[in-house]
Amino acid sequence: MEIKTETIVKQCLETIQEKINDLNTLNILVIGKSGVGKSTLINTMFRGELAKTGLGRPITQEIRKIEKKDVPLVIYDTPGFELSSSQQKQVKEEIIELLEQGARSKDINDAIHCIWYCINVGANRTFDETELQWLRTLTSENQKFKVPIFIVLTQAIPKKKAQEMKQLIEKENLDIVKVVPVLAKDMEFDDEYTAKAYGLDHLVDLMSEALPQELEKAFQNVQIANLEAKKKEC
Repeated sequence: MEIKTETIVKQCLETIQEKINDLNTLNILVIGKSGVGKSTLINTMFRGELAKTGLGRPITQEIRKIEKKDVPLVIYDTPGFELSSSQQKQVKEEIIELLEQGARSKDINDAIHCIWYCINVGANRTFDETELQWLRTLTSENQKFKVPIFIVLTQAIPKKKAQEMKQLIEKENLDIVKVVPVLAKDMEFDDEYTAKAYGLDHLVDLMSEALPQELEKAFQNVQIANLEAKKKEC
């Protein structure tokens, strides 16, 4: 009996697509000022270049939902966080409402599973007191929902400065999972020096530990930053 290669390939692709369709959707809330490197972080971490598909559709005045067909991942982005104190207050209220909606839902695909709070190391001399107070309030409110919060230090170079900021934040004893310094992509300073990307594989490992087990397959499907973790799941 002759077996056609085209038939086998078609059947394999159909099986893979069925598995992808059965995956739960991972929902990540990303918070941070404009220009902190959220788009680079998202596009380097996940397949599909979600942040390059546009600004996403507004679901509140300040929060936008970014998604892409056949990618079991949704990013909720909070642009403009650095503006007025009244706007920051509104952002916080909208975030809490989003967490509450997820908690009330009986569908895992509607819940917020993880929060990234992004701070740009290169753009900050120190940890801003306004951000610190905002984070205290957020982590306090989040105790009702138990959503894992990661503080991601983006463009975390020089590494010495990133470690100093990490230690400074850790001293605040905020209710978070971890402070993670990350340089999502190589950064070239001149012809003689290029800072090599680092930190994303560590963030993947930490998220694998913090996320519910039923989301592990979806997470490994969408992440492209840690191939060893991806192979292990496969």
